[in-house]
Amino acid sequence: MKTGKLVFGSENAIEAARSGKARMVVVASNCPEDTKSSIKAFAELSKIPVYEYGGSSVDLGLLCQKPFVVAAITVRDPGDSEIMKLVQT
Repeated sequence: MKTGKLVFGSENAIEAARSGKARMVVVASNCPEDTKSSIKAFAELSKIPVYEYGGSSVDLGLLCQKPFVVAAITVRDPGDSEIMKLVQT
């Protein structure tokens, strides 16, 4: 998070996946199913990987040191992190 560019929120994730401006999208396990489906559908069209985090949106918010729940994170630039390894096979 220190060197990359992340955008928080499910609406932002849907828009980034639709426009192809994401490198990856992370969704919480309890992200609403219709939202998760929209993100995955647009991401598939744009060939953007989607990683489903095993924890809840509360857990994801805490992991990102945010004082709010986070249902989805859009990775626009991974920076120096190794987050893209989550989706590499």
